[in-house]
Amino acid sequence: MEILSGVHIVDNVVMPGPGGANSVNIVLLAGDDGRLTMVDAGPPGAEDAVCDYIGKIGYQPADVKRIIVTHHHVDHTGGLAGLAQRTGAEVWAHREDAGFIDGSVPRPPVVFPEDRIRAFMPEATPEQMTEIRKRMEQGMKAVPVRVDLRLSGGEELAVLGGCTIIHTPGHTPGHLSLFLPCRDLLLAGDLMRYENGVLSGPPPGFTQDPEAAQASLRQVSALSFQHMCGYHGGFLSGNASNQLRFDLEKM
Repeated sequence: MEILSGVHIVDNVVMPGPGGANSVNIVLLAGDDGRLTMVDAGPPGAEDAVCDYIGKIGYQPADVKRIIVTHHHVDHTGGLAGLAQRTGAEVWAHREDAGFIDGSVPRPPVVFPEDRIRAFMPEATPEQMTEIRKRMEQGMKAVPVRVDLRLSGGEELAVLGGCTIIHTPGHTPGHLSLFLPCRDLLLAGDLMRYENGVLSGPPPGFTQDPEAAQASLRQVSALSFQHMCGYHGGFLSGNASNQLRFDLEKM
């Protein structure tokens, strides 16, 4: 789906969860040079849906020049190894998360709180809870992938009139967001999501440093953008930065 001129969300990519499949927003930026920039690579198994969509909009997988990873979690990197191989694209990530992605640093354990699982499966027995947690922990593993460029934040990318890569730590130490002023657009990764008319911050159970995440939200709230696309939830079109400043008081 083309949400803005040259900005696409890949159709039909989902992340399995205890309450069923959840859609995720892998973004493709179509540059004037005929090349694509991919933002995040989806969960394991996302490769076919991504490559099918690339063909649907008139490109080939080899047209992907770079894959920018907003952070190391598996729903963003599970499809990375396959897509890097099929496209030949460079992999870019923040230096604080790069070690988790290339396997040189062990990924921190992810804790799945019981109340979060019970919100989807309230009748689960203790044995079922154990099995669900085991499956979810197994699903958080990703194949290591070489990171070609380690970012610090502040880099400028010549795509769609200019794109600034912003270091927005908190959810993970190296979380990134992308700001495209010529499209009035913030690509927020997991920094925030838009659901039921409300902007919210990153999910607490998966956020390493909530105070840093709040600081990152305040940082991007100083920008001016009409549109916001998070990795989960919907696409917010119209007065996005104003709504962020309003909803930030309730986060």
